[in-house]
Amino acid sequence: MPYYQEIANKTSHLDFIRNPDVQEFLQKCEYLVPPDKSQIEKLDQLFKPPPRLLNPHLLPELVFASDGSYYEVELDDQIPHTRVGFLKIGAVLLSLKEMNGLFDGTFVDPFRLATLQDNHTALTFVLPGANVRLQGKESVRDSFRAALDSQLLDKRARFIENDYRTSLRSTLFYLAYHRAGELQSADPFHLKIFKCPTCENGPIEVEDKEEQQFCPYCKAEVYPTDCLRIWEYITDFQSSQAALGVLMYVLEHLLMVHYIRLIENKALLALPQIAFFIDGPLAIFGNSSWLHLSILRYIYRVNQKLQNHHQPPLLIIGLQKTGQVADYVRLIENFLPADRLFAIDDEYRYKYIIVNRERSHRGFGAETYYGQDFIFKTRQGRTFVFALPYPFASKEIVGESFVKQKTQWEKYSNLPLAVELIERLQTELFKNAVIPIALAHRYTAISLQPGGRVLEVLTMRALA
Repeated sequence: MPYYQEIANKTSHLDFIRNPDVQEFLQKCEYLVPPDKSQIEKLDQLFKPPPRLLNPHLLPELVFASDGSYYEVELDDQIPHTRVGFLKIGAVLLSLKEMNGLFDGTFVDPFRLATLQDNHTALTFVLPGANVRLQGKESVRDSFRAALDSQLLDKRARFIENDYRTSLRSTLFYLAYHRAGELQSADPFHLKIFKCPTCENGPIEVEDKEEQQFCPYCKAEVYPTDCLRIWEYITDFQSSQAALGVLMYVLEHLLMVHYIRLIENKALLALPQIAFFIDGPLAIFGNSSWLHLSILRYIYRVNQKLQNHHQPPLLIIGLQKTGQVADYVRLIENFLPADRLFAIDDEYRYKYIIVNRERSHRGFGAETYYGQDFIFKTRQGRTFVFALPYPFASKEIVGESFVKQKTQWEKYSNLPLAVELIERLQTELFKNAVIPIALAHRYTAISLQPGGRVLEVLTMRALA
């Protein structure tokens, strides 16, 4: 462990490179490698021409996209373990009609693109980190819990300012209502917390109300957002990066459900006219992973209501820019012909993509994923990794055949729509990007310089 600000020796790595034991060890390891000849031949068999949209009038009128970013500030160079976290979740709403003509086959018209950037919004969160406490709180963890709950309930996170039940926090109650098992709530106005963060007794039921609530066992303060269990990542003297990362992904999905809930209640039949893009896989990881099944059940319930009105299902697309599948695609995309699609099955994933992971007996992503991953190479030669929600109420209902059924194209009635939309929205702004996600990221990305420095100055002034 180096001293503070000690610079490492630039040649110390040579000892590892020259060590024969290291080379022998690496030869025994399995990891992601470029495909060999036999695997390339297998690609030709697995990747097929995608289903195509026969009626272009079925395309949605609007495109919603969300993205997030976070940054942790050290308040003082002399005290590097005193930190505050910033998190930003943004959303853009774009008209597909207005985007027509943006793409000429090679480039995006920057002037026309600039006119589409007005319909955006962003939520910002400021959360205490190591060695920072809110007044009246006994620990960093308690401070983080209080700040998170307060900001999800805040007027900025509501559809209607004077109605707290239109807040992001209330959407969390709504998802808890779709939870399964002993922690399922009886109605969308109550939820159950696995355990009290103070005395660890539980479960504890809380209400969707503005007043402070308390643990029935130890009388300590409890918050509805404790059900996300993000507070378990928080310690008094260590970085909150892990907590901020998990929270960012949770809020991206929560924000999407938040908007769907609003539209469902106000104008259900408008939902098929909106395509929802989200950055990353359709999955929730970490301590909050229980949300993935609640989201799956909620989407299925909304789709059933739409079907009763003879309407198509929700179009929700998770688009992955990074991760193991995206890394794998970069290895194989040059070997794929244009206009090809593949629904990644478990056998292929464990054999070629995540070779270093133990196979789950319940199927890949059993505890985290609510959508199926596809690899798609467009007619123009750009390759995308995208996901669509599983077309089931739950994985358990399908049973053992779920692993097989989840990859069957015919189960996804809006697959042709997703393929057509990705092709129409692809852009050269970034490698294998689509316009909505690129714009959503633009309004949420917190650059280290100068944006990060601005946050540092703002924080130090506020706490001075």
